[in-house]
Amino acid sequence: MMAQYATGIETRDALIDAAGELAAEIGFDNVSTRAVAERAGENIGSIHYHFGTKEKLFEAVIAVVSRKWKQRSIAMVLKELEGELDRPEGQSRAIRAAVHHYLTLLFGHERPAWHCRVTYQVMQCAGPLQDLLLKEMVRPSHKAIIDLIRRIKPELSYREAFVHVGVMTMPLAFHADFMPAVLRFIGTRGYSDAYLQTLEDVIVRQTQLSLGLPPDEAS
Repeated sequence: MMAQYATGIETRDALIDAAGELAAEIGFDNVSTRAVAERAGENIGSIHYHFGTKEKLFEAVIAVVSRKWKQRSIAMVLKELEGELDRPEGQSRAIRAAVHHYLTLLFGHERPAWHCRVTYQVMQCAGPLQDLLLKEMVRPSHKAIIDLIRRIKPELSYREAFVHVGVMTMPLAFHADFMPAVLRFIGTRGYSDAYLQTLEDVIVRQTQLSLGLPPDEAS
């Protein structure tokens, strides 16, 4: 029984990975159950057995992408710095911590590359998958960052703070959604730790400057 249970989990995970990889390559709208089954090395019947419908399979893909963000959220990261958030130096460190966390979640080497590409593809297409991603991952993260921005500059309106968050996160979206092209431009097969550190440093310092904060020790 345990062996069958383990095999069932492995089959389910393989189907989710296959669906995620294909969605990252060609978009969810173009992914067929047959293609998913072939990529996973399973039969189409296994998709219906484990998920019922293709839509439920795609929801499982989004759930997997969101899981890491929920296990250790931006809000949790910032809460650890709560005692420092009323001082400019602490606020600068909070910006660093938030950007670093975003980078780790999107481009951490332990995560499949399709995770970040799927995230930003879904964000471009209104529908049930986008609604699910917004609920599970995007809105909680944005709220935590917007609350931080408005704590740093209380005079900012919500929309003004949202602009700051957009400017801070759009370089991450660019590197995720256009990953194949970016990697071709920089001549590598993946983002190195050194490249990601440079990206972090640039984003952090630009954000600190725009909010009138001092550079942190890593800048």
